[in-house]
Amino acid sequence: MDEKEKSYLVKIPVFVTEIIENAEDLFGGLSLIEMRDFIEKKANAFIEAKPSIFFENRNKSKRTVIEGLRLTEHFFGSTPGFLIKISAYTTNLLDGYFQATEKIIFERDNKIGSDNNYIFIYPQIKGLEKNKYQYYFIVLIYEDPHKLNDELIKITKLTLKKIFDTPIRNIKMPTLLEELRSFKRAQEFQIRFTSVYFDDNDIDLKYREFLTEGKVKKQKMEKFENIPTQFVEEIILSEDFGGYDKMESKITQGKKEYRISKEHIKEARDLLDDYAEKVFNASATITKDELEKIYDESFMISKILPVLENYLSSGDE
Repeated sequence: MDEKEKSYLVKIPVFVTEIIENAEDLFGGLSLIEMRDFIEKKANAFIEAKPSIFFENRNKSKRTVIEGLRLTEHFFGSTPGFLIKISAYTTNLLDGYFQATEKIIFERDNKIGSDNNYIFIYPQIKGLEKNKYQYYFIVLIYEDPHKLNDELIKITKLTLKKIFDTPIRNIKMPTLLEELRSFKRAQEFQIRFTSVYFDDNDIDLKYREFLTEGKVKKQKMEKFENIPTQFVEEIILSEDFGGYDKMESKITQGKKEYRISKEHIKEARDLLDDYAEKVFNASATITKDELEKIYDESFMISKILPVLENYLSSGDE
């Protein structure tokens, strides 16, 4: 019997940027070409100025820096989109090493990076009446098997917000609830509660006066399947986290995924900071041999455009 050929998954989640109403001044006109020119202009400004664009990982010392961009134009039908190559590295490393012929211990200013972080950005204009238009971009993230998806999503969000002035769209809670109610039941619902707090209870009394930091992270995770959406709504609208500081929820319905984060503001425990976003999850299967061309431009486009077509035909914009 022949061995089954090993395969890998390329995840291609789809996000939408913030929707802009009647944005003639922002993009310089009323056509998809003007939106295309807007992206190219912003990219060129970044490439020429080379500003410091970075994010620091929460509760960690390491910093991730956007170092460079390269754009190539590809058409889907008659509409131009861009495959964007993002170069990024992580620095401010306090631990770790690289092993080749010898072991090299990381130093704080060393850099670990990749030039192969890819997204595809595609402009959209919606509206039938003159002076009543909506502008936004569809963003497809190419998560190849070598990538940590959370890190790539952070890099994508930073690039869109800081370089292109088009952040990923956070959906408003009433909109999320309206969509949620139409499902009747949620296929899968996950909730994670988290708290991080100072604790010196386990420190011997004779050492306690010298203690400067002692943190404990407390977590609880719950997972439900086929749960009525009225119960999901009750849970995500609740402001009682059972003694925890933060609640993160994920609702999965087919290829749609809704992510909600709610956190007590430490300076004012009676206030909440919250946001929600929606993502369309898609993927493509590749063979072991195809890993050799994982960053070949025509190969990437051949995997990305069918997902874009599927997304557009789903009417989930």
